[in-house]
Amino acid sequence: MPDASRMARYALGAAIGLAGALIFVALRLPLPWFLGALAGTFVASVAGVRFLPPSILADPVRAILGVAVGAAFTPEILSRFGPMALSLSLILPWVAIIVVTGTFVFSRLFGIDRKTALFASVPGGLTDMVAMAEDARANVRTVTLIQLTRIALLVFLLPLYIQWHDGLTVTNLAFAAKSHVWDMSLRDGAELLGMSIVGIWIARRLRIAGPAIVGPMIVSAIAHASGVSAVKVPFELMVVAQVTLGILLGAQFRGLTRLEFRTTMLAGFVFTTILLAMTPLLAAFVEWLTGFRGAPVIMAFAPGGQAEINLLALTLDLDIAFIALHHLVRLAVVMGIAQVIARSGTPPD
Repeated sequence: MPDASRMARYALGAAIGLAGALIFVALRLPLPWFLGALAGTFVASVAGVRFLPPSILADPVRAILGVAVGAAFTPEILSRFGPMALSLSLILPWVAIIVVTGTFVFSRLFGIDRKTALFASVPGGLTDMVAMAEDARANVRTVTLIQLTRIALLVFLLPLYIQWHDGLTVTNLAFAAKSHVWDMSLRDGAELLGMSIVGIWIARRLRIAGPAIVGPMIVSAIAHASGVSAVKVPFELMVVAQVTLGILLGAQFRGLTRLEFRTTMLAGFVFTTILLAMTPLLAAFVEWLTGFRGAPVIMAFAPGGQAEINLLALTLDLDIAFIALHHLVRLAVVMGIAQVIARSGTPPD
């Protein structure tokens, strides 16, 4: 394919994502830059529009998000590990409940083979689950579509639930007021770039899941919690990251058939609906047990994608460190369970 043609398809994808984002902004819908870009490219993907997502930007924009989340880890967070220990201890049984529920729903109600049902149920990162499913010779397409359905539905419905339940307005205004590109110095830019590069390099060397976001997040968290850095990711970079992540996620639905929509995506929809019903119940239990309250608890235990949940937390200006720490623990638990089961080849009953 000629380079000019590829560039035109990249430009088309960017235009579709930006158009969707601007429509969401104009309609004052929740999380407009991310969800608008996701909605626009999802519709285009299902309609068969031949565009290309900016895959080369996947790691850089996740690194931007990781650094932004890590910046919420102020020195005060060190004094909160004790009170959070009880809620963090609930992550393991919560993940186990999700996996067992999903495996039952997919294998018993939709006739999906148990190995594929397992990887479709694990609430981990899309890339990691798909790669492990492929290694285990599960049905990769089924795992991909169900995981995508879970992530997409959660990021669309969680903001609406939080607006209704907690009365919060899901816009970008809170984050926008904190930092802008024109306020940055060369040193600020160097710190952001350095934390991103070093974080990704360390995470890859240590073979940490989701290295592009987790590595920069950890490095940024250490730098900010220790007082070494106080730099913030500017709003304009966050807008670019949100639109790009929306395009990348929406583009995953390319090639969706009517049969897959009626079967595989329906299975993902049923599973996600069950999770959405279970999560507030767990959050109520966590509130009763620990004393933590409100939207941060829902967000901390929401089984969505780490990048998407953290992005929503940043937009809402919630207790980002609390939420991000719970999702880091969930990621570790998920990857540990998934690797053990993948090696044993024995899905849970």
